[in-house]
Amino acid sequence: MERWNIFLLAERLIYLTLVAGLQLNVLREGYHFAKTVQSIVTLPGLRDEGPQFGRNDLSDYQWRSFRDSAPLLAAAMVIFIAMSQLARVFPRIRQAVMVALSLVFLCAVHGACAAYIIALAGGSYLLSRRLAGRPYGLLGVWVYGCATLLLARLSEGLPFAWISPRLAPLDHHRGLLRWHIHYNLMVLRFISFASDLHWSRGGKRTKRNSGDSSGPFAAAGTRAGIEGATGAELGALCSPEEKQQRRLSGKATEGPYEPHLASRSGGGGGGGGAAAGDRGGSSFVDYELRALTNTPLPLPYYSLLPFLEYVLYPPLYIAGPIITFNSFAAQRMLRRQSLLGPRQVLAYALRVALAWGCLEGLTHALPYNSIAKHRVLDRLAAAARAATSQSGLGSNSVGRLPAWAPRPLHYAITGYWVLIFMWLKFTVLWRFFRLVSLSDGVVPPENMTRCVCNNYDIEGFWRSWHASYNRWLVRYMYVPMGGSRWRAANVWVIFTFVALWHDLEWRLLGWAWLMAAAIAPEMVAKAFGRSAAVRRWYGTATFRHVCALAAAANILMLMAANLVGFVVGLDGIVPLAQQVLLKQPGFLAVVFLALFAAVQLMFWKREWEASAAGAAVEMGAGGGGGGRGGDG
Repeated sequence: MERWNIFLLAERLIYLTLVAGLQLNVLREGYHFAKTVQSIVTLPGLRDEGPQFGRNDLSDYQWRSFRDSAPLLAAAMVIFIAMSQLARVFPRIRQAVMVALSLVFLCAVHGACAAYIIALAGGSYLLSRRLAGRPYGLLGVWVYGCATLLLARLSEGLPFAWISPRLAPLDHHRGLLRWHIHYNLMVLRFISFASDLHWSRGGKRTKRNSGDSSGPFAAAGTRAGIEGATGAELGALCSPEEKQQRRLSGKATEGPYEPHLASRSGGGGGGGGAAAGDRGGSSFVDYELRALTNTPLPLPYYSLLPFLEYVLYPPLYIAGPIITFNSFAAQRMLRRQSLLGPRQVLAYALRVALAWGCLEGLTHALPYNSIAKHRVLDRLAAAARAATSQSGLGSNSVGRLPAWAPRPLHYAITGYWVLIFMWLKFTVLWRFFRLVSLSDGVVPPENMTRCVCNNYDIEGFWRSWHASYNRWLVRYMYVPMGGSRWRAANVWVIFTFVALWHDLEWRLLGWAWLMAAAIAPEMVAKAFGRSAAVRRWYGTATFRHVCALAAAANILMLMAANLVGFVVGLDGIVPLAQQVLLKQPGFLAVVFLALFAAVQLMFWKREWEASAAGAAVEMGAGGGGGGRGGDG
């Protein structure tokens, strides 16, 4: 095994210096090139916010809509939380009051189309109750959910005029948000309720260690026992299904965590990788959320009012994160205190504000979403070729192009900053609504569990991007379809469902099948890495460097896919590749070296996380030191 010595530390400091210098260069070059582009062309979607703030890139419709409506939305959520806290004073009518508030919210956002949501929710509830516990009962709920989602999308929200000409005036009162766009999240909640009820009636229970007789609704005193367990001991506490979910999320249940092995469960690259959040009491919270999800509730809790409160819950209705019915109902009806205390919620609010500030700085200084969305680089490249041709200099030499002509570096920078923008946008959106839910005492899973720059494999990337959806897919699709026994086939079904769930477009289906195909060789490489022939190299510098080379190549492929999807398209990738490989081959070598160094730092970070997790385990075993910040 490698030791912490001066040579290893020096090597990593070299990597850190190299990556920091290149990152600063990407930032500086990106800023200057964006200014150059804005001096040549007028970028669509930029809003002038005065001499103090300058122009802001609001070309993304989703972010522009949320940003403009944020004050009104925040006010509505504050009122909801206040009413929710007031309703707790009257426990007998609390649930009815919450459902009434949710219906008011639903009418405000969807107008007359709220009737569609209520009718579809009622149909799903009746079907779930009717088929729960029966053979193939869940199949009926899945067919209902997918069929109604397909109908809503194909009919563009089912105009009332289609039902009857007398109802046509209602089409002028369809609310602030299109109901069929948000119905996909409702379908996930329908299936979660139906599945949890079906498994509860079928006698499905989470097996627990005899020493853990308190169950998932225990007080904070269980933390020392949970965090004090080793990987193998924690595996003994989990049911087979929970073991499967913990393996998929990067949580070790069968042995010690090996932080820099790219062959071990995605190398910890995904969200919730070993110790990926095991700071403070977050490991306890994550374990409790899984326990709440996997433990069936008493059958009376699967009734109409809990169902409506769950599927219509305003803080999570618009964008999530996705929480299972078992976890939601247990937190609302069985727990007397929240999993997170006031100090932790306040710290989370500061994180949301910091992410929002970073996003505002990005959209003001680096308007690359507009550059990519409107194919500005292609237009500049065509103009540069035309100018060079008219001057009679030819286009064989890159140096003869105008100074403002885009180079491969600018394409790479555009793809990079677009990905950073998307990650920050979804981080702010999801954390805003999660913060509202936390303030109301409901703790849903975190969606963005790792920085987008801290991933080096496809499997890990998708575990950390929209992580709550990944957990839903594991629980309600992957495990019921056979789990790892049929993994090679399951990924195709799941990615196809994910694409159709997002939207009915051939482009998304093509993307999904490319992702499924790309995961196959990664799975083969990881299987080879777990073989006996390779295992003897675990922990050596040679193995670490080989893994870093493979991970760098993997990131390079992901970058190419990102350029195709967001910058140049399928028709532009071939000319760009020719320019990189034939005219500037040194550029590719520099990029590969930078990625190799960055992956080494990712491995180092995972080692640090594993050490921090080990320290937390020792502290927990020594008496459960450290509270949950107000959980008391």
